[in-house]
Amino acid sequence: MRLKDRVAVVTGGSGGIGGATCRLLAAEGAVVVVADLVAESCQASAAALQAEGHTAVAIPTDVTDRDAAHALMQEAIARFGGVDILANVAGGSAGPVIRTTHGLFADSSRERWEEMIELNLYGTLNCTRAVINHMIERRRGKVVNLASTAGILGMRKAAEYAAAKGGVISFTRTLGKEVAEHGINVNCVSPGVIGTERVRQMPADMVKSWLEGIPQRRLGTPEEVARVVLFLASADADYITGENIAVAGGMTLGPAGY
Repeated sequence: MRLKDRVAVVTGGSGGIGGATCRLLAAEGAVVVVADLVAESCQASAAALQAEGHTAVAIPTDVTDRDAAHALMQEAIARFGGVDILANVAGGSAGPVIRTTHGLFADSSRERWEEMIELNLYGTLNCTRAVINHMIERRRGKVVNLASTAGILGMRKAAEYAAAKGGVISFTRTLGKEVAEHGINVNCVSPGVIGTERVRQMPADMVKSWLEGIPQRRLGTPEEVARVVLFLASADADYITGENIAVAGGMTLGPAGY
């Protein structure tokens, strides 16, 4: 029970990685606030945790709205007395709530730029800004951001997404420097190709080409990413801050055969 009585807010908490994160944090004793855009799935995720005997609540939230992010944190604080952990999982380059599609940057639109940056970068900034002063006042807190190997390596037909995730990595390092003296740890996890429902619905040839660049030759699982989030949210990672950990089956190691 590494997180007994800790309060954790997980954005994107009803998605593949977000849902796995909620389950692992709850299993370690955390009170979990499930935040997600779609109210029905958000509430279903919280209900599933409650059915297993965990303390969890659903707070539907659009993380791209700064006021909504602020309201999320204020409600979590009012209900449970504070927020100890923020896992910024909400994001993505495709999916049911994303209006725009992958494509070459030469053919890109301003709408695609704005959607990718607002969701993947501004969403993280909004939620972190809404809670960071609370953590500073309490002189403790764990912030775990979800970036992507796209932010490290780049990603064809996803330049805007890669740019946003690269921003998350740089934001993590900078904020880690700024708040370390206040007892707050800020770290980042960069998943590679993870076998979420969203990825499994992508074109088979796209997924196949990705697998060819992964030394372990398989998709990762949401739970494998969530375990690293759990580690960074726990006291086991008290002396780690400003770091980015790739969970990618060796994808970041360089070209095959080199």
